[in-house]
Amino acid sequence: MDMEWKEAARRAVHWSLPVGLTGLSLGWTVYAVGEILAHQAPAPLAYTVAGIYDAVWLYALAMETAHRRQGSSGKLPASLGWLFLVTSVGVLFTHGLLYATAVVAVIGAVVPAAAKATLIMAVDRDSTRISPAAQQQIDAVRSATRDQVAIGRAVTGAKADRQRTAAVLEREERKALGRAQKERHQAAKKLEKVNKKHPVTAAADVPQEVPALFSDEDLAQVLGQWTQEGVSPGVSPVSPQVGPVSPVPELPASQGEGHTPLDWPGLAQVAAVAGVETPEPGEPLTEEQLTVVLRWLRHSENPPLSYRKALAAYRAAGFSAKEERVRKAYAALIDAEDAQP
Repeated sequence: MDMEWKEAARRAVHWSLPVGLTGLSLGWTVYAVGEILAHQAPAPLAYTVAGIYDAVWLYALAMETAHRRQGSSGKLPASLGWLFLVTSVGVLFTHGLLYATAVVAVIGAVVPAAAKATLIMAVDRDSTRISPAAQQQIDAVRSATRDQVAIGRAVTGAKADRQRTAAVLEREERKALGRAQKERHQAAKKLEKVNKKHPVTAAADVPQEVPALFSDEDLAQVLGQWTQEGVSPGVSPVSPQVGPVSPVPELPASQGEGHTPLDWPGLAQVAAVAGVETPEPGEPLTEEQLTVVLRWLRHSENPPLSYRKALAAYRAAGFSAKEERVRKAYAALIDAEDAQP
């Protein structure tokens, strides 16, 4: 009931201006036509003719409105409507000039034209109104489109930020390399000058070689000893994921002391369960064989070995592989064990 009342109020507001202007135009036309004809015929007859004129015009307007709302062709009502409009404009303009002023004549001529224009706009608006369900679908499509545009802009902005950040990092890296190269060049020039002024004359004067910096292997061993609250001692949450900063050669097979004797038949059993050939020390290993060896070494003691200890045991057993490959395989092994229920 409330919705019906609101709809009726909305339609009343929508049609109020066209209806008001049309009524004003009809009344003014009756008055103007009747007063002009009253000088040629009796007043009752003159105003009767004026009323009939307005009645025909109003009927033509009503028929034209009905045809517009139905979307059908109403050429005769439309033609009559425009003819009576032109006539009414002329009559009201002439009446204003004869019995009033030019301003009144212009206003009187504008009223029918304004009534006709607002009536056409009201009819077109009312005949093209869409249903509430269709409007909801339109709003949903517009909302989804705005969401897609917003997400697209966010993704594009994120990609642009990533590219800019990568460019900045590369620039800083190149600057650092340039500064290091400059320092080495200056140091070499200074050393050359010192050698010219103070040449080396004896073997004892030869400076000892400066120890090399940390290698990737040493760095991984240091990180493997790092512990944190909530992490088991000896288990490194970092080292299995640390990537090398430079290419690492094959790890040499080394024999060490202090390790628990290895259960080589156990390795064959683990390989059989995994469905791969038994790995042999010194031979190239597939990814599956590498995982089998690391699982066998990790669980060779209780509690299981950490990455650092497993790596040492791997070397001591005589197996060879790049440390980066061993690190990734160990990390995958830990993830697989953690994923098991």
